[in-house]
This record gives sequence, C-alpha cells and structure tokens, in this order.
Amino acid sequence: MTLFNIEKIRNMHITVMGLGKFGGGLGAAQFLAGKGARVTVTDLKEEHELSESVSGLEGLGIRFVLGRHEMGDFTHADMVVVNPAVPRDSGYVSAALSSGVILQTEVGLFVRQCPAKICGVTGSNGKTTTVSMIGSILECSDQKSWVGGNIGGSLLMS
Repeated sequence: MTLFNIEKIRNMHITVMGLGKFGGGLGAAQFLAGKGARVTVTDLKEEHELSESVSGLEGLGIRFVLGRHEMGDFTHADMVVVNPAVPRDSGYVSAALSSGVILQTEVGLFVRQCPAKICGVTGSNGKTTTVSMIGSILECSDQKSWVGGNIGGSLLMS
C-alpha cells in the first residue's frame, strides 16, 4: 500500500466506498471534502435508504453514485476509503489496488491526523464492551477522551 501525507489531500480524487452504519463513511466524506478533496461517495444502497447520510453531506460538492458502483471511481481515483463492511474479496477494491490506488479506512484517516495517544481494541468478541469500559474509566480521569469506531460515531467528526 502506498503511503500519503494527510496534508496533501487537497484536490485528490477520493472515492468513499460505503456510507456505513456507524457514521464512518459520512465522517470520512465530510472530513475529506473539508480538506479540499474531490470526493465521490458510492454505495450499493439506493438514495432513499441513505437519505439521512446524504443530507448530512449536502453543500459539500460531493458526487454521489448510489444503488451501484462504477469501476472508474475505483481505478481512476487517487485514494479509495473502504468501509469495514466491504467484503475483502470485492472486485472493486481489487481493481483499485491493481491500479496503484491508495486504499485507506476512516479509522486510518483518523490515526494519520490525530496528535493524541490512541488506544485500539481488536478481536472477534467483546470489543464494544471493552471499549465502553475503557471509555468509562477515562471519563473518571482528568484526561479528555473520545470513544469511536463501531460505537460513538466517526472520530473524524469529533
């Protein structure tokens, strides 16, 4: 995977694949558009299924491809931000990778621009409970903290 400097995303053509259930696609699209990227949001769901998220992106100059994907949005982009729900064997992601396009995630974008310490939790079971417990512990401390990922919404919107 090619690395990139987060400060150089102005005018990059970036495809956000999937708006997602937890605000990651929405947060990534808002963040990238705010940094001056030329953003395309593509999702297999139809516009009426995504109306709340789409309305949250109004006025940002984002191009929408809904109810389908278009291969050129993946092969001719500078970067594709992939929602975690996208299957690993997606032909669109494979085509982007074969074309030398940078692949990234919403969490990856956050990690690249966050100046603070980050605690990540991985595993098959119990992540939400563990993160909730860590968040509660940190709330009792003097340290400012945010909880994100599959709970708490996009950290890019914090």
